[in-house]
Amino acid sequence: MPLIQLQAVDYSVGGPLLLEDVDLTIEPGERVCVVGRNGEGKSTLLRLLAREIAADDGEVRVQGGARIARLAQEVPQETVGSVFDVVAAGLGELGALLAEYHHLIGEHSTAAGALAALSAVQTKIEARHGWDLDRRVQQVLTRLDLPDAADFAALSGGMKRRVLLAQALVSEPDLLLLDEPTNHLDVEAIAWLEEFLRGI
Repeated sequence: MPLIQLQAVDYSVGGPLLLEDVDLTIEPGERVCVVGRNGEGKSTLLRLLAREIAADDGEVRVQGGARIARLAQEVPQETVGSVFDVVAAGLGELGALLAEYHHLIGEHSTAAGALAALSAVQTKIEARHGWDLDRRVQQVLTRLDLPDAADFAALSGGMKRRVLLAQALVSEPDLLLLDEPTNHLDVEAIAWLEEFLRGI
């Protein structure tokens, strides 16, 4: 069964159709490259696949339970926090709890209020069996050689892209969408990314 299927999809941005009568099927394990000139709808197609926008017409079918993650073309300006915070955000609400736990541990406070807050966060994580996901975040950080405590805003453009790739990977997506993944990367970082993608 296909991971995702587009059937006769149309999409416009307030004018002529940007995408018209598009059919596309992506099978598990398949690698697809979308090539085209600027403004031809490549990013729009990826946003449709990621279910960030809805088609004007046609149908987008996603295999039940399939996880989709997308690395956007540009680094979102509102992204703040430590590298761990940004990567853990790929896990949604539970990721936010894990980030809060790491902040509380890092404060080394023995005040009663801080200990109570730490205990409350631990209880929530345990109730959701979240420690396995904490290990997953640590594994992805190690695999991509990322400094977990570093301030995201202070990183180079290439390192920010690497952190956002980690954020996409931590959810262990069935479909990983990379929109111009070499933006802001130098030659060495591009070579690293190519090698990394060959191994996943």
